[in-house]
Amino acid sequence: MQRMQTFTYLKGPDTFELSLPDADKTIVSGVRWGNPCTLFTPAYWYTQYVMRGPTQTPTRHRLGLTFAEEVAACVLGGYGIPAEVGKAAFEHVKQTGLIQSLCDDATVLEHALCEPLRIENRMVRYRFWKKKASYLASAFRHLRFTQLPLDDALELRNELLALPGIGPKTASWIVRNWTGSNAIAILDIHIVRAGVLMNLFGLHERVEKDYLQMEMRFVALANNLTVPTSDLDALIWSMMRTTPYLVAQVLRSHNRLYANSGAA
Repeated sequence: MQRMQTFTYLKGPDTFELSLPDADKTIVSGVRWGNPCTLFTPAYWYTQYVMRGPTQTPTRHRLGLTFAEEVAACVLGGYGIPAEVGKAAFEHVKQTGLIQSLCDDATVLEHALCEPLRIENRMVRYRFWKKKASYLASAFRHLRFTQLPLDDALELRNELLALPGIGPKTASWIVRNWTGSNAIAILDIHIVRAGVLMNLFGLHERVEKDYLQMEMRFVALANNLTVPTSDLDALIWSMMRTTPYLVAQVLRSHNRLYANSGAA
């Protein structure tokens, strides 16, 4: 007889119970449900999702009001750029009107990105301004002259991947935000670390060469958890990035166990 786990939680004055599969039950190949009280297991992520209260708004992840703004916001964020700095750079470029006009002059975009940015009570400088200005110029030039398939998530991602500076993660980020597609995942460093801790991804897999295979497994995990892919990666991203020391500690423990198992 199949055992079940019972997870009890409080929400306001009320008590709720969730029935979950046995901790050893496989959810996707090589990945077990785990205990909901153990950090970063599939059961943990599922209960975090339920406790936070899922919503049904498919466009809530959008950063911009137009597709050009979405492209700019995602190109200006990402690797090496703290989320707050990327957002501030996007808002600054947006206020200059350079996104609305689809400015494809890299020099003009460089001048905008060189200007100091205010984040709360401090001033910061945007990194990689020259490189990102070049990427934005190319993207805006493409948007000016090309009709993109905005209603086909996978085809849209393929077209974006042809643009300079837009790799699988950035292209997926743009498309997920704009279309709300749950066939696409944003595999940034936080999602990859979470996947490693669940044994969803191997330690030697890299998004640079294994993105589509890794994405397929993440989408399968989300489907089997009955959580929209966009919600699951947003939840994991938010929690993993705000607990860096805890994540580092758990990763060190996981990697030691991996090495000692002889799997390395």
